[in-house]
Amino acid sequence: MASEHGHHAEHHEEHAHAGPKLYWIFAAILCLITFFEWLIFKKKDAYGISNQLMIWSLMAMSVVKFVMVCGWYMHLRFDNKMLTKIFVFSGLLAIAVFLMMKLSLPAMG
Repeated sequence: MASEHGHHAEHHEEHAHAGPKLYWIFAAILCLITFFEWLIFKKKDAYGISNQLMIWSLMAMSVVKFVMVCGWYMHLRFDNKMLTKIFVFSGLLAIAVFLMMKLSLPAMG
């Protein structure tokens, strides 16, 4: 029993959490990305951004934020690597399905 507890303590130390400063840095990056999403959405006409470019850039920024939140705040980086592979495969599959549907539908607008 003592060896199990020792192993658990070693495992916990191996995956020590980052300090508050790093969490604030990630939060600031997420806020910046959100600001740029808002800016692109609200000011696309002023900057001459097409609907297609707006959609693709918003999607790309959303994916970056999703990965940051899952990987950092949900501590996915500490999970079993197999779970990470399943998570990444599922995300890529969802993106592929979206792209296939987007490319197969007639253009709107």
